[in-house]
Amino acid sequence: MSEMLVQQNTAHPPLQNGHDYTLFGWRVHSDGQFPELAAWDGDPGHSPDVRICQGAAAPLEGAVHRFGPLLDFTDSTFRFVVPEIATYRLDGQRGEPSTITIAPAVGMTIDSPEVRLFFFGTVLAALCYRRGLIPLHASAIDINGRALLLSGPSGLGKSTLAATFYQHGYPLLSDDLCALDVSIPGSPTILPCLAYLKLWQDAARHLAIPTGPLEPVREGQNKFKVPVPSAARQRMALRQVVLLRRVAQPDDGGLFPLRGSTALRQYDLFHRPRLGIAMGYQADMLLALAAVAQHVPFAELRRQDDLSALPALVRLLLAP
Repeated sequence: MSEMLVQQNTAHPPLQNGHDYTLFGWRVHSDGQFPELAAWDGDPGHSPDVRICQGAAAPLEGAVHRFGPLLDFTDSTFRFVVPEIATYRLDGQRGEPSTITIAPAVGMTIDSPEVRLFFFGTVLAALCYRRGLIPLHASAIDINGRALLLSGPSGLGKSTLAATFYQHGYPLLSDDLCALDVSIPGSPTILPCLAYLKLWQDAARHLAIPTGPLEPVREGQNKFKVPVPSAARQRMALRQVVLLRRVAQPDDGGLFPLRGSTALRQYDLFHRPRLGIAMGYQADMLLALAAVAQHVPFAELRRQDDLSALPALVRLLLAP
């Protein structure tokens, strides 16, 4: 693990008038550097699907819907204000190229880690919904050519368990965030996003990963980005969806199947589900859950906060 996880991601070499990346199969052309993403290696003549520009993120006009005090949207636009970080504006309807305009706050740039952090949160969720994908709050592991999804609320150990799988020889697809494509009937697939793990310092220490050379997820936070250069990057069919849940007593732990309507109520699987519902994508989300549940087993993994139990959890999830 330490051999591959202590390396830092290197920034991609600048291209003329910007940088080109790949994200969920889209070509992304950006004014700033996003070292979390892989360089675009597709057709050089392919027009960008998404443009990320630095500029003025103008207020929205027309029939504006408000989602909390900092976020509003229309049928074709979306605007998100993060005080002291940046303002983000998304333009473009489904089937059209998308433009994301970022206006960094004073002291920030489009390349700042904090600016990128919020891009890979709420902004990317809105972009997925608008472009016909379902964003998932899940880590994905390649288990013999099929994706195991580890989902659940923040703080339940998705990344730590994913890192343990990696230590056992199973490639990382994506940590914390990926996308679901159900456009092909009978074949729901996962599209990876970020080829690094986000680990708290105590988890990294337990896994023998030095954090000294690593970039914190956010300034002053003891949570670090751990690059995984050999992460798998291709889309992949699903193997299983596992929802993590914390329990207090060892006797309450174990792996429990979720069937029928119970599987269809697992909205924690989605990334920013309340936003997706507010933007009018609840039907798409429910249909996506149904498509997955029809072909892939769902289960709930009930576990304690015990780092020493991680190898046993890997064996449990790998059992036939």
